[in-house]
Amino acid sequence: MRNCPLITEIWMENTGVGKQKVEEDCLVVNSHVKFLYLAHNTRLGDGSVAMLASVCPNLEMMDFRYCGGISMDAIEVLWRCCKIQKMNLAQSGYFLCHFQFRVNFKVPTLLVLNLSTLCISHEERSHISKICYNLKELNLDFCDKITASGVLQVVKNCKQLRMISLWSSKNVSSDIIYWMVSTRPSLREIITPRTNPLTVGERDDSLRHGWCVDLDNKI
Repeated sequence: MRNCPLITEIWMENTGVGKQKVEEDCLVVNSHVKFLYLAHNTRLGDGSVAMLASVCPNLEMMDFRYCGGISMDAIEVLWRCCKIQKMNLAQSGYFLCHFQFRVNFKVPTLLVLNLSTLCISHEERSHISKICYNLKELNLDFCDKITASGVLQVVKNCKQLRMISLWSSKNVSSDIIYWMVSTRPSLREIITPRTNPLTVGERDDSLRHGWCVDLDNKI
């Protein structure tokens, strides 16, 4: 970022980012970097994330899948990037079972959020839908604590929601699909739980209403 001042996109997945400490006098702000892909960097910690957020203030996309060393403190720093639009936190390390959204400010720019496999609670889901109210895509695959009431809260608050994925969400029934579509006309794709697939009658009824259905339970 120091030697290539016009670089806009950086891919460094599974490369050991965070293993070595970077001295502060080596840092330089690069306002051109917009896309940062750092998935599978298990040494990446909160300090490294805070440093990256400070030198890349105009980030729009952040991919931190399978980054085992980051916590909610790092996520709060990232969300202060005022232009953030997409964030991928799927399988984000040791806080899979201890994930807590303590962010106390709104993130109106965020459009796409992947939280698959995170054990977030009902209260946290409600909080997400309130602070990220402009979400268009939300991935909640394998989030075992998801309930129908939590999904309905998200659909109610996110008025621009176009896609929601609930794959392998065993506590969510396909009965709420019709409520979701009627409540939020912007929805174009709903990936239903594989444990509660749509019946043939529900699929046929969906087609009559103009919704697209495929064999993977996608509406």
